[in-house]
This record gives sequence, C-alpha cells and structure tokens, in this order.
Amino acid sequence: MEMSRSNQSIDPKELLFAFQQGAIQLINQKELLNQINVFPVSDGDTGSNLASLMQTILEETTEESHSVVEVFEKVADASLLGARGNSGIIFAQYFNGIYNHLLKLEEKDSVQSFVQSIKSAIDEAYQAIEQPMEGTIITVMRSWAEALDDSAQFVSLESLLPNALNKAKQSLENTTNQLKVLKKNQVVDAGAKGFYLFIEGFTDAILTKQPALHVVNEVTSGVKIEHSPQEHSHTSEPMYRYCTEVLLDCVELPKRELLQKLNPYGNSLIVAVNRGKARIHIHTNHPDKVLSYLSSVGEPIQQKADDMLLQYQVKKQRKAPIALVTDSIADIPVDYFLENQIHVLPMNILLGATSYLDKLTLQTKQLFDLAKGTKERATSSQPTLKTVENLFSFLETRYEAILVITVAGKLSGTYYTVKEAAKRSHAIPIEVIDSRQNSAAQGLLVMNANEWIQGGIPFAEVVLRATEKREQLKILVSVDELDPMIDSGRIPQAVGKLAKQVNLKPIVSLDEYGEGKLSNFAFSRKGNEKKILREMMKVNQKHKIKRYAIIHVNNEAKAKLWSKKLRELLGFPPSYITDSSTVIAMSAGEGSVAVAYELGGDEK
Repeated sequence: MEMSRSNQSIDPKELLFAFQQGAIQLINQKELLNQINVFPVSDGDTGSNLASLMQTILEETTEESHSVVEVFEKVADASLLGARGNSGIIFAQYFNGIYNHLLKLEEKDSVQSFVQSIKSAIDEAYQAIEQPMEGTIITVMRSWAEALDDSAQFVSLESLLPNALNKAKQSLENTTNQLKVLKKNQVVDAGAKGFYLFIEGFTDAILTKQPALHVVNEVTSGVKIEHSPQEHSHTSEPMYRYCTEVLLDCVELPKRELLQKLNPYGNSLIVAVNRGKARIHIHTNHPDKVLSYLSSVGEPIQQKADDMLLQYQVKKQRKAPIALVTDSIADIPVDYFLENQIHVLPMNILLGATSYLDKLTLQTKQLFDLAKGTKERATSSQPTLKTVENLFSFLETRYEAILVITVAGKLSGTYYTVKEAAKRSHAIPIEVIDSRQNSAAQGLLVMNANEWIQGGIPFAEVVLRATEKREQLKILVSVDELDPMIDSGRIPQAVGKLAKQVNLKPIVSLDEYGEGKLSNFAFSRKGNEKKILREMMKVNQKHKIKRYAIIHVNNEAKAKLWSKKLRELLGFPPSYITDSSTVIAMSAGEGSVAVAYELGGDEK
C-alpha cells in the first residue's frame, strides 16, 4: 500500500548534503553569472555575490544536523550573514521564510511540510523587495515552488524534484522575454540563473545521493578559465553609484516601515528581516546617510558599499589587464580612483557600538561630529578576510593579474590579511606589496604603479619598480593636538605628557620600515610649518623632488596656504590637495596638515 505524502519523511543528512551540493554548483558557475549580469545594473558581480553567499552556507553547515528544522535554521542564519547583492538578499529572505513557516507546522520533517513551507515563503520573498520585477530570480523561485506543490500525486522528494526543476528551467528561459534589457542582450537573468543552478545541484544530490560536485580550483583541476567576459552593448550606466548593504542587529521596526524610511535614499531596495536581524540592500549615492539612519534603529554589525560605477566601467572597458588595489588609508582624490579604475579596500572604523567603512559610510568631518557625542575613542581595523576574498572573486573574472599596495604593515594588519586572501586564491597571479607608507605617501606609490600599469609595463616589472620606489617616498605631518597621537600610540605616554607640558607641536613621519617616528618638534604651528618647508627645500636641493601632495584633517585653508608656499619654493604645484582618511584623522587629530613627496633624481 502506497504511503501518503504527509508520512514521507526527509532525511536531514541528505537535505544538508543537497544544500551543500547546490551551493557548490552555483559557486563553480560564478563567472558565467558575472558575464550575463545586466539587470538591474550591468556591474558584472552577481556571480561573485551569490558565490559569497553560498560559500558562507558551506562554512556554516560543516557540523552534522539532526533534524530538518536544524538544517533550515543553519542555512537561514548563514544566508543572512553572507548575503550580498539583490539576488543574494532575496535568497536570504526566501531561506528565512521557509524556516519560519516550517516552525509553525507539526510534522516538520515531512515532504508535505517541506513543499508547503517552500510555497508559503514566496510571499515573504516578494515582500522583501520594494518593487518586485517579473523576469528575475523571484519569478523562477515562484515557478519552482508552484511546480512542487502541483505534483500532489508524488510521495517523495525524488519524485517531486525532477518535474519542478524542469518547470524552473522553462521559467528561467522565459526571463529573456520578460525584461527589455535581457531581450536586447539575449541573456537570461543572472540572479534567476543562479537560483536555477542551486536547485539543479540540490536536485541531483537528492536523486543520486552521490557527491557529484566539488569546488573547482583552477590550479589543481588543470582547468584554465578564459577571462574574456562577454560584453553587453545594450546596458546603461547605473543611476546610483554605491551598492550598499548593511546587516543590522536589534531591529524592532517591521519590514514595511524600514522600506518606507529607506526609500528616499536610492533605489533597488530590498529588506530581509528575521529574529531581530535585518539585511538591507540599496543602490545610493549616500551610503553615509543610509548608515546614519540605520544606526538610529538598530546596531550595524556588517556592511559594504561597492562602487557600481567603477564595476560597470571595468566591465564595459577595462583600462589595463592588471587590477590595481589599495586600501582607504591611501589618500588620493576620489575622482582619481574612478578615472583610473583603482579598487579600494575600506578600513573599518568602530565608534561606540557602530562600525563604519572609511570614506564610504563615514567621512572625516562626520567622525569628529559623532565623536563629540561619545566618550569612547574611535578605533580602526583592517578589512576582513571575507571582504578581501570577495573583491578578489570579482577581479579574477575581469583581469589577468592583481597588484595590491597596502598601508605599512607596521601600522596595520591589512598587509597580512590581504596576503592570506592571496594565498587562498589561485585563479590569477596576485602580488601584495607593503608600501611601508601611509596617507599621501602611500597614495603617491599607488599613482606610480598606476602609471606603469597604464603604460603597459609587464606585471613582474611593475612589482619590482613599486618595491624599489618605496624608498623614494616620505611624509611629514604637522600635528596640531598631541592627545590623538598619544592615544593611538604614535607617541609614547611619557614623552607625550612632557611634550604637552611645554606645548610642543610634533612633526611626525615614518622610518624606512614604515614605523611611526617623531621627526622634529616646534613650539607653535607656525614653527612646525617653517621647519617642514625648510626640510622640503633642503631635500629638493640635495635630491630633485619629482612631485608632492598635501593632505589635511578638516583644514583646507591651511593646506591651500602650504600649497602656495611650496609652489614658490619648489617651482611647481602639488599633484593634489585632499582631505585625509578617517584613520589618519583619528591619529593625527583635527587641524593637522601633511606633505608627502617623491624623489626623482640621484644625490647631487
């Protein structure tokens, strides 16, 4: 006698295995998904974003699960943690919706409960999106769920899934006809394709019970991926620049209110909420304003702000085969980064209970305004390993090699984090250089590397030149207040107290290894300024200064005055004047001004 569907149980081990195989199937096709990514923005990162989500699911489901509910709980939690991009956050809301509905049912491990929860969660996925569009991932999710539910005569997952997969494939193929931009470029929706790849791997695992898939490693597998992505001519520049995402904890507001409040800041708004946590996705020109609002309704515990305009331009026409990467401590005008397609890893700034991204969700002026409202001192930390890996995941589909120039290893752990990420990536050659500099001196090294790359210099030669160029760079910082230098450890406590008693104004620099040092002292700001100008004049007489740059911490007027005086002394203007990163501002203090210079000739 045939068992009723309600009594047919799902083995949690088999279910978890199927989730893992679906994740691997998607990860292995991330480059294909990047290539067909034209909606909602042609920034070529849907595959990288979904691969990041799936990698988090793999990492968070390594331990054995003893029930179907436990499997879905692990996947739901992991998806909120690892979701990136439009499709990733819709995935996360869908998985969380399935888990929530499963909790309400009595027979939580039955096929019937599985199908019922998968269908019910579609509504939650739709509600997460401000303006749901058919012809995207949500359409294929619905088609799959409805096909599972319609197959009521079947009694097991093995008999349900093949037909549902076939319906999902038909729905995926039809996305080309549902959105104009997909039809013009003759592609299916990348997010929808990602979901299909996931359920294809999931289905194969349930049917075969065999580990048919493993994560493809180009080096060990001998498979070489050709990095010549298909270009789509029928795409337009993004309306908003930054794809901003925040994982928010301690959230009490309902999803609908969050959507309403965030709506004025941009478009492509998606909000996934579950058990006091929310994952927010929005395209905006003001990630700092978005985070300012969100920090008032919850505790931001994770965030990103990807430059979609830069990604779009790289995808349309990259300027060179070598990707150049630095961190946000490199003080260069923001327009230079975009014009030259230089990728930036933002430092993390912790102020109170909130973490910010340097130069993206927190600007220097905003730092001092926020600091006035708290007794806690702001601290900084390097980009996370996951952040670096995500950037490499995108770059390796667009370039032939990657060069990373970081802030001095003596000042930050960024160099070591990036080195670790480079070890884990084998797709293309990656070289990581410790600049032994910071701020504008690091910026000048990045400018040199960019010029060599744009000039067609081979990768190995660029690495060698950049390594040698470090010795020809120096920065001199006129510090206005001693307390930030003492608090950040740049000046020893005993020396600092003594210097404060006599009101000394220090001049700070870096030694040949990138360690902070005191170059000189004066008894006034003017005295400091005179000593730095005199030092610049001497250096120019002994070694020809090729170029220099001026940075300031909320002191543009003083920076312009320095520019005028240095132009008179050296006979040429600075390459640029710009405000500092928040990390530099924290250690140098408000009002500080600095000059970085590059030597261009031998000793006379």
